[in-house]
Order: sequence, then C-alpha cells, then structure tokens
Amino acid sequence: MKRKILVIEDERTTLNSIVEFLLSEGFDALGAENGRDGIELAQKHLPALIICDILMPELDGYDVLTYLQQDTETAGIPFIFLTATTDSSSFRLGMEMGADDYLRKPVTSAELRAAIASRLRKQEATIQNYSITDLPTSDIADSDPEQLREYSNAQSSLFQFLLEGIKPSISRLNQEMSEFRETLTESKQQEHLDNLEKEFARLLSVVNQVSELHKILTPENTKILSQFDFFETKQ
Repeated sequence: MKRKILVIEDERTTLNSIVEFLLSEGFDALGAENGRDGIELAQKHLPALIICDILMPELDGYDVLTYLQQDTETAGIPFIFLTATTDSSSFRLGMEMGADDYLRKPVTSAELRAAIASRLRKQEATIQNYSITDLPTSDIADSDPEQLREYSNAQSSLFQFLLEGIKPSISRLNQEMSEFRETLTESKQQEHLDNLEKEFARLLSVVNQVSELHKILTPENTKILSQFDFFETKQ
C-alpha cells in the first residue's frame, strides 16, 4: 500500500510541484491550498507525513500544527514545515512547537527526498519497537477480544506518550544546537552545552519509562495499569 503524504501550501504552483514530485516517488499525495482544508484532509486520511507551509492566510502553519497536535489521532503524524523565510526565530518557534523538520523554499528534490525518508524511517522504527506483534502468540491466543482491545489501546497510548514525551526535547535539542553554532563566546557555548546535557538526560528518562512500561504491559494487567494513569503524558 502506498504511503499517503499531505501537502498544505497556498501557492498553487509550489503545491502542484511538490505533489507531482511525491507521485513520481511512488507516494499517494494529497494537496490542500489552505490550513482548514489541510486539517480536514489530515483527520480524514491520517497521512504518514505532513508537509506544511508556514505563511498562509487565515490559518497559518503554526495554527495547523497546534490544531493537529490536540487531536490524538493526528498528534503523532510527522510534520515538516516549509517556508521561504530565513528568520532563525521562525525556525526555533516551529521546532519548539513540535515540528519534526524545517525546509526552506525553494526546496530541491534531493532535500525533500532526504527529509521525507528520514522522518518515515524514524516513525517506522518507533512503531515497530512498540507493536502489538511484540506480544507472544500464546498470550494473544489466550486473551479474550475485550482484553486485546484494551491492550491495543494501551499500546497506542504508550506510543503517544513516547511521541509527546520526546518531541519537546528533540525540538529543544535542535534549538540549542542551532544557537550553539551561532555563539562565539566560550561562556555562552558552555551554557548551551549544559542545556544539551539536560535535554539528553530528559529524553533518556522518557525512553526508559516507556521501555519499562512496555516490558510489563500484557492484556491481563492493562486495566490495572490504566487505573494508575501510567499513560498520562508528563510535561
């Protein structure tokens, strides 16, 4: 099955160009010329990836990202910002909000191809690590349908917990590294290095929490674990 990629871009020429490129690369491409249509298509089709322009009338790219992150079904979809601006503050804002990547227009085919491949690979690796297929076949056979539904929902919650836990850290890591490159004074560089160390520690903590929960998650204990709010996202 072809993977769907949604492109939200108000410049029709750019939109058509990217959609045509995606089709030539073997993807199922969807296009929207404004933020509202883009949100509707994202909720309807749940694409594997979203590429969204920032500067658009009515709802801009930041609004689109914020709206989709509030919906549990779309919050985990990889999101790439596309913009013509060279303002570094726009880049930092997008990454702080949870965007996965940032491409400047005019974007080349090679840049677009690399960004898409990178995001899809990371998403696939994460899903495989926390798939229901990790459950032994004997456990699946011995579980009733209701238990399996609860287990599947818990797996989804656990995956969402992981995504929402690591996205802010990844964004802050990108921001700190970007600012580090622009910093000349040694004291400021050390400050950025300290911040990077803290974010790496936080990221590792989230991954370890999810790993430990995944080890003890079974259809039989799902209902018990859910009573203790283990799957609530910690900010």
